Amino acid sequence: MISHYFAYKSDFTQAIDYEVYDFIAEQFPMSEDKNNSSYSIMVDIDEKSLQEMGQWPWPRVVLADLISKIDASHPAAIGLDIIFPEKDRTSPYMMAAFYQNYFNLKTSFTKLPKVLEDNDLIFSKVLQESESVLSIYLSHEYFPKNNCDISPSITIDTKGLALNTYEYALCNTPLLQQNNKHLGFINTDIDKDGVLRRIELLKEYNNIPVPSFSLAVASELDPNMSIQNKKITIFDTEKSLDKDSSFLLTFYKDGWYKKVSAIDILHAKVPVSILSGKIVLVGSSSIGLHDQVIISGGTKSTGTKIHMTALDNILNGTLLTQPNIYKIINIIFSIIVTLLLFYLIAKKKNIITVLVIVTSSILFTLVVISRFHDSIYISAGYFYLPFIVNFMIVSIAFMIIDMYEKKLMSEELDRSHVALLDSMVHVAEVHDIETGAHIIRTKKYIKVLGEHLHKKGYFPKVLTPTFIKMMYRTAPLHDIGKVGIEDAILKKPGKLTFIEYEVMKTHPDLGRLIIENAIKSYEENNFFEMAKNIAYTHHEKWDGSGYPEGLMANEIPLEGRFMAIADVYDALVSRRVYKESFSYEDTYRIIQEGRGAHFDPILVDAFFEIKEEFRRIAEEFSDEMDI
Repeated sequence: MISHYFAYKSDFTQAIDYEVYDFIAEQFPMSEDKNNSSYSIMVDIDEKSLQEMGQWPWPRVVLADLISKIDASHPAAIGLDIIFPEKDRTSPYMMAAFYQNYFNLKTSFTKLPKVLEDNDLIFSKVLQESESVLSIYLSHEYFPKNNCDISPSITIDTKGLALNTYEYALCNTPLLQQNNKHLGFINTDIDKDGVLRRIELLKEYNNIPVPSFSLAVASELDPNMSIQNKKITIFDTEKSLDKDSSFLLTFYKDGWYKKVSAIDILHAKVPVSILSGKIVLVGSSSIGLHDQVIISGGTKSTGTKIHMTALDNILNGTLLTQPNIYKIINIIFSIIVTLLLFYLIAKKKNIITVLVIVTSSILFTLVVISRFHDSIYISAGYFYLPFIVNFMIVSIAFMIIDMYEKKLMSEELDRSHVALLDSMVHVAEVHDIETGAHIIRTKKYIKVLGEHLHKKGYFPKVLTPTFIKMMYRTAPLHDIGKVGIEDAILKKPGKLTFIEYEVMKTHPDLGRLIIENAIKSYEENNFFEMAKNIAYTHHEKWDGSGYPEGLMANEIPLEGRFMAIADVYDALVSRRVYKESFSYEDTYRIIQEGRGAHFDPILVDAFFEIKEEFRRIAEEFSDEMDI
């Protein structure tokens, strides 16, 4: 599917995947070392150390002293998260040259032992004796002093790997570099959202594979460490690598990481046991010296802390890889599930659809968590995002289709209602010859009166366009009960007797029974409910003197009140077998007299505002018309 292809290529999907990984890493953290502490400890050139020793960089004879004291504590390995690209200008021979060149002054240190004339030479010997690991920085940008002599001590076979390559490097001085072959790059690559989640174990510089700083330090613990066939072997344990040799970092709680101040080491204030057997990384947390990065969870971390984390991940066997193949697998799985849901929704198998959604989501999440604890992150965002987006698209499409089908069904049902009403009205017309044009006129009276009151804002919660439309369609049934009145009474040309009138007064109740019988199969039906109200209450009066129940005022349904004024108006202006028609003036007078007695005052006032419209309808649809 095209949408899945774009999801696979989209940076947004990758950003979502980052968020999914951060959530999983926080909610389901990898198990930590049994000792609940890091293999590493940081010797921190912190603010206290800088304040006492003065400006940075320190004379390398001081750093040599620091490394010597650390080495005397018998650590497992020493690594310097610091690069020394320039010669130490505090060396006596460098200072003498400076005064000679800048001030033309000859300066000699005649009483100084020759061995102390070059700080770099002293520092280099200490680094070599302690087998300390140095740092370099690989770059795509040109460095003036690009003279790195690199020959890694780790056995590396790059077959099957596609390492990031670099042309330039910031290295240590030749003296330090040549006399110490233990080194690694300190580069850390930031994800596109500005968060550091991973590091690479290897990069390539001038066709030479270079280990990361943490990997180079780890190799000091296992001289037989090797990388072959896309696997790293350390302490006889193999671990597969991603194609670019990167792995996701598993960060630990703050209490996991330990550090001591460099100045305390120099002043011998740190017990030897603290450093003994530990991997010691020399770095800085000083604001002016260290680089800060954002890590998973949104917290800040220092470069040295990143290297400590990487070391513990390597030694704990928690190298969390993210093979690219899983992105493709997840996209394909998402397509399959989406197509299945599309089919199920199309077939209206709603329960099965819900089961597929819930089951596939739960199973996939369980697989993600399981593989995560196997040190593999399977790029869950590449399933979740396209699955959710496509499911929403499919759902919306079928919602629109379903709404359209329901609309058609509603219209068909509406037509069925109208057809049923027409049939019922036709029964009344056959039985009562005077009801044909009367039915047409009364429903039109109701419509124009309802629309007029709606525009003026009366009965806003009830008198809606839908309500008016239903009154228009159900009004013809107001006299449906007359089918139960015998012809002798219904068609009598003269005045009815008392008994005959009482029989005639039963037609509202007969109408109610007829309509109720028609809607027994419906639980609720507003359409027929209104028809029943109109048939049953159109002879009720505002003052309570009407029939059949003697309802008064707002007890009478609104549709019954509308029908009352429409029915009386039409009866007055029309000729009947038992009477002649009234004039419009006499009709207006009678309706006015009925305001607040027979009719709802609001409806009477509205009637007089549009009485000419009523007259037009009466004349246009007179009894003489061809119906």
